[in-house]
Amino acid sequence: MKIILLALYDEWSLGLRLLSAILKKEGHHVVLAVLKSFPEMHGEEGKDDPEGYHAPPASVPGADFQALLELVGGVAPDLIGIGFASSFSGLAADVTRRLRTVSKAPIVYGGVDSSANPDSAIQFADIVCVGEGERAIVDLTRRLAAGQPYHDIPNLWVRKDGEVFRNDVRPLLTDLDSLPFADFEYADQYWISGGRAHRGEHHPASNLHTTFPILTTRGCPYSCSYCCNSMYRQLYGSKDYIRMRSVDSVIAELRGYISRHPKTQWVHIFDDVFGVDVAWAEAFAERYAREVALPFWCFTYPAFIKPRLVAALKKAGVTFVVMGIQSGSQRMLKDIYHRNTPPGRVIEAARMISEAGITLLVDLIDGYPFTTEEDNWQTLELMLKLPQGFILQPINPLTLYRNYPLMELAERQGLGLPLMPGRNDTVAPASDFSRFWTAILTLTQFASMPAETLRLMARDAQLRQQPEAVEAIAAALADATYVPGTRVPRAWQDKERLGELERLRVELITLRSSRLVRLALRLRDWLAASRPPRPAPSAPPDCSARAIAR
Repeated sequence: MKIILLALYDEWSLGLRLLSAILKKEGHHVVLAVLKSFPEMHGEEGKDDPEGYHAPPASVPGADFQALLELVGGVAPDLIGIGFASSFSGLAADVTRRLRTVSKAPIVYGGVDSSANPDSAIQFADIVCVGEGERAIVDLTRRLAAGQPYHDIPNLWVRKDGEVFRNDVRPLLTDLDSLPFADFEYADQYWISGGRAHRGEHHPASNLHTTFPILTTRGCPYSCSYCCNSMYRQLYGSKDYIRMRSVDSVIAELRGYISRHPKTQWVHIFDDVFGVDVAWAEAFAERYAREVALPFWCFTYPAFIKPRLVAALKKAGVTFVVMGIQSGSQRMLKDIYHRNTPPGRVIEAARMISEAGITLLVDLIDGYPFTTEEDNWQTLELMLKLPQGFILQPINPLTLYRNYPLMELAERQGLGLPLMPGRNDTVAPASDFSRFWTAILTLTQFASMPAETLRLMARDAQLRQQPEAVEAIAAALADATYVPGTRVPRAWQDKERLGELERLRVELITLRSSRLVRLALRLRDWLAASRPPRPAPSAPPDCSARAIAR
């Protein structure tokens, strides 16, 4: 069979790439196409284009749709699969309508959004995969190739002759080593943009030019209310939910990819929590350091950070560890997010990572509209207790996804947050309250902002009414500290000039910005000057890259 797998705004597409490998192993001809890419999100190309589509973060001009239709017409597929995130559900429906003008092939939806919202997806697709799709896609293609009915395949919802067949999910796949490696061979892969289907190419800013993404584990030990794992645990239960590949399998995939793509500079391990089995992590570290030896980064959770895991990460050569803190409020963590994490455990985990010389990246969520004043103060106090030198990623607004536990909680509380146009998710409109606290918390990563200064700023009534002043300070310090558009410290590129860059950047903002910003910066300087003088250091300052990054 000839099959097209289409990703919307996701050139990494680990799920579709695995399905592509499985289908090729079955003997099918598979074309993977990516309509737009990560760096093209929030564009304007489709706006005011009568043949285009525009519902942020998606914007696709008519010329790109035409390129897609020409590609599909040329391939003449027997099956079309579409993978997308909840923010692109409207785009998926629009693409499906257009595809039907050039192809009669069945269209199947898959991915997290389709698993959460099969009732919505089946209104547009012929088939919707709920849950894992590796075995379902094999059953489906075998039956299609043989001309047999497929309405009763587990994991699939099938619309046929006006009736929808809602089949149960089969048990989770437990032997991950039985799967082939994800398909990252680019000969039959296309990036659709600029009115063309670019064969074997990525967007110039795509991380795939230098970074290889990989999964070593499926499932997460936790069930946070805003995360897809909470939805999947409702679907499957907890039995066998966390599954791990063997170290042999992971190392073989890494070595094979790097040998074929020698320009690879980074490895991104996408596990929800890396190192859930510390003995596995130690075995991995031994092999990785010896046989791969590329810088990598991974995600962790405070409760899993213990000396043995930190030592394994250090031995393997980890560059960053991303740790989700999300909030310092125990009320938010327990009652809203369903992730109980005592503040002391967070601080101890951050300390162990810092003392090992590993750069810590921190994730926070702006919990508005659930957060209160007290919640934000608790988060501020927690952030001020972290060892200096951490990097705070841009604080995410709280996104609520249709049919996730957090959306159900919002509905029970009567928050009245309708889904955004063209999306199966929503974000509460920003308020002065949320903007102010996001900016204050952003400042906690900069050592030039003393704790006492931040506490005084957080109490200032005028700044609360004019959050743009605090936002400008945060933006100025971020621009001075990090390479533009990233959270990569300038210190890693030019250690000696970082302090001068920060000073000049803040001065430039002061000269060019509004009176409110100038007032805020003077307030910051006055508050800092009002502090008692610190005793002279007993040793020379640390001039390492990590110290400068602070």
